[in-house]
Amino acid sequence: MALVPYTETAEMGLQRFHKPLATFSFANHTIQIRQDWKQLGVAAVVWDAAVVLATYLEMGTVELRGCSAVELGAGTGLVGIVAALLGAHVTITDRKVALEFLKSNVQANLPPHIQPKAVVKELTWGQNLGSFSPGEFDLILGADIIYLEETFTDLLQTLEHLCSNHSVVLLACRIRYERDYNFLAMLERQFTGMSLQQFYIIHNGNVKTCQFGNQHFFIAPYLL
Repeated sequence: MALVPYTETAEMGLQRFHKPLATFSFANHTIQIRQDWKQLGVAAVVWDAAVVLATYLEMGTVELRGCSAVELGAGTGLVGIVAALLGAHVTITDRKVALEFLKSNVQANLPPHIQPKAVVKELTWGQNLGSFSPGEFDLILGADIIYLEETFTDLLQTLEHLCSNHSVVLLACRIRYERDYNFLAMLERQFTGMSLQQFYIIHNGNVKTCQFGNQHFFIAPYLL
């Protein structure tokens, strides 16, 4: 269970999305993420949940050294970059339209000796799962990927395909609308009875722990 305080400032308004660069410090590295709102919209800016999830990874709650990780809907790639800097072997994924932009951020922010640990790969949820082995990853990461209701079924199918009994899933999201709660209900139905090792959802709201079938799901907030 994790509580990651996050204080909103004037800098966190929409204007920050229009800046060409967003700068962060993680894993003893300065990370400069290129943004391009005009060309790629939501896929090409750093959302709060990515910063929160990167912060959570840096806290060391999940062992990253040597683990096999995948980031879903990576956008700018911040979370996958931080995971690689912390020692994970990371597959950083998004739709084809965003891949070149994603690759540019990954290559610009990983030292040469770490770059082989990060692979950028196309993944459209529910469509090209055959290019990934079932249960391939120890760790599944997603930051602010729960917002389009028409993608929920495909996202759940993708999570189920990528998970194994030893997988840890970390999703960071800001719950904004009723449909977001609908996803949590769908998640419960989909994974009831499965034996994932751990499934964390980091979101705004009250801290609570719930159980889906035999598996405990830990729900923890970030504050905005």
